[in-house]
Amino acid sequence: MPKPASAQLSIIRDGLFVSRSLTADITDTAPNARRLVKEHYGRRPLAAVELVVTSPKRIPRLAVTSQGAAAGVPENVYEEKLLSCTAKPHDLYSVTVIAPKNTVQVLINAKRLRRRPREIGATLVWAFVEVDQLSRKGAVERRIALTRHEMGTHVLSKGKARSLYRIEAEMEDEAAKVTGQIVGKVIRQNRQAEAAAREEAAAQNAA
Repeated sequence: MPKPASAQLSIIRDGLFVSRSLTADITDTAPNARRLVKEHYGRRPLAAVELVVTSPKRIPRLAVTSQGAAAGVPENVYEEKLLSCTAKPHDLYSVTVIAPKNTVQVLINAKRLRRRPREIGATLVWAFVEVDQLSRKGAVERRIALTRHEMGTHVLSKGKARSLYRIEAEMEDEAAKVTGQIVGKVIRQNRQAEAAAREEAAAQNAA
């Protein structure tokens, strides 16, 4: 069952063998990651967000179901397809997809983050950058067009398809850059706070 974190954010544990403790850590970390991204861009993403903590094996099917339904592709078509963005699911930390009812889903690779728990914060920051990207004018329409193209219901010209894939690559580059900026800022702030705490403790001991 979804676990509400706010009116616009829910966390779902998908799969019997998905770690409960990892899901709890993601639930605790997600609101702060969303806040950091909001502060960076100075706006709140418009879509509701579902974080789905799941296995890499389930990511391709969940992604195609969400985007296929959001793009209006018939179920008998999308259930036979896969998306290029999930071609290597075991390599993903997460993937952000459009979903029906103006919702964005972030499919999180539980296996990878269970082995690399220190990457939870950065993964969620990256994910919320992608949520922000999908809230921008024309972004959902581009994703719908690309989804229909990959599923064969409305094949684009080679030039148009290349243009959409180029935009997707640019969005990924932006997500990497902004994630680095936000995470770096948090690390610096934490180090400054730790240094200030040490100085205060030293002053108290000397008094």
